[in-house]
Amino acid sequence: MQKSKLNTKQMLRLLLEIQEYDSKLLELQMRKDFFPGLLKSLEDQIVEIEKEFEEKSTKLRELKKEISMLEIELQEERDGLAKSQEKLMKVTTNKEYDAVQAEIATHEERIAKIEERLIILMDEEDSLSREVADLEVRAKEVKERNSKRIEEIKKSAGQIDSIIAQIKADRDRLAKLVDQRILRRYEQIRRGTQGVAVVGIVNRACGGCMQALPPQIIQDIRAGKIVVCQNCGRIIVDLNELMSLSLEEILSEAKK
Repeated sequence: MQKSKLNTKQMLRLLLEIQEYDSKLLELQMRKDFFPGLLKSLEDQIVEIEKEFEEKSTKLRELKKEISMLEIELQEERDGLAKSQEKLMKVTTNKEYDAVQAEIATHEERIAKIEERLIILMDEEDSLSREVADLEVRAKEVKERNSKRIEEIKKSAGQIDSIIAQIKADRDRLAKLVDQRILRRYEQIRRGTQGVAVVGIVNRACGGCMQALPPQIIQDIRAGKIVVCQNCGRIIVDLNELMSLSLEEILSEAKK
């Protein structure tokens, strides 16, 4: 393994930059991980309202069919009633008269029941027709709105993939310049500290856990030594000094 041309302070400066990349990657990945659930929700909304529209439309068709059949049945009963009434005019005996009267009563009873049923069904048809018309409009609106949103999310996911790829490339470029032992330690600490492995000194304390730091430890940090917090395990650095180092100059020196 080729030894790094950079000193410890310079490598710590690169670690800060790498950590910034890692934070961006984590944020982008979290956003990307949110997309599948959002896409499913938007797609489910389309499926749900289209299913409801189809179910109500089917019910309306069946209702219209039932009304049509009842109207045919009603006409048959009315025709039967007319024939019975005509027959009544031609009876010659009381027995025939009573029989025809019974036919007429039966037809009238059936007509009354059919008409009552038709009134109920026609009210349902009117209400259901309005509901289906409303669902058709809503289904179209939901599909158009959600389809547009789905395309935007897919486009955004593609853009995020491109950004992630670029950040990873930039990160890898810097990581190659850092001593691999330091980089491995950084990676190990980062996994155990929710993504933050390098912190600054804050009020003479560790910026990660606020554990007070002895003066000698602070001197070691400012001298550019790698110091790990005994409490939280993070690498502690002098942020002001490290950020004053030019990243461009460090990269230029590494190429020499």
